[in-house]
Amino acid sequence: MSTRATIAVRRDDRMYAAVYLHFDGYPEHTGALLMANYQTTEEAETLIDGGDIRCLDAKMGEAERFADGDPPAILPTHDALLDFARNCGARFVYVFDDVAWSYKEL
Repeated sequence: MSTRATIAVRRDDRMYAAVYLHFDGYPEHTGALLMANYQTTEEAETLIDGGDIRCLDAKMGEAERFADGDPPAILPTHDALLDFARNCGARFVYVFDDVAWSYKEL
């Protein structure tokens, strides 16, 4: 069974760009990799811009992508982000907002 997650960036226009993560979405894996490898807005945006993610590599946090994955969803509010995450079956939502990652368990 996979631990699904949503990874998002809150942009300057206050909209959220979000993608689905299929495997290993728990904080000890994905949360740690995001904090260690995606520490700036530009790095977080680059991760999101590639679209849906199958998993993050355990050593470097590089994204393994689906061949037919969707591009990032652009969402207007935090509530819309949470709805997107629930529709993806996500257990965790990670958001990069200005300078740091935060997460919420659904």
